[in-house]
Amino acid sequence: MGLLGVLFVPLALLVVSVLLFLTAWLEENMLSPRSLILHTVRTRSRRVRPEDVERLVAAASERLLRDFER
Repeated sequence: MGLLGVLFVPLALLVVSVLLFLTAWLEENMLSPRSLILHTVRTRSRRVRPEDVERLVAAASERLLRDFER
């Protein structure tokens, strides 16, 4: 088990690094307010303006932050 234990340390470090990288990518490209606004504007009807979506995201973010502080 000595050699396997030594090999598991770099493997675990690699797995954690890949997981952190994927989480950062997902947050930046899929879950950021900017990407949510762009996705909503692209998929919704042409009547929805980016400013309206931005206002909606800001209100939801403020509500989440207030709930998080409690």
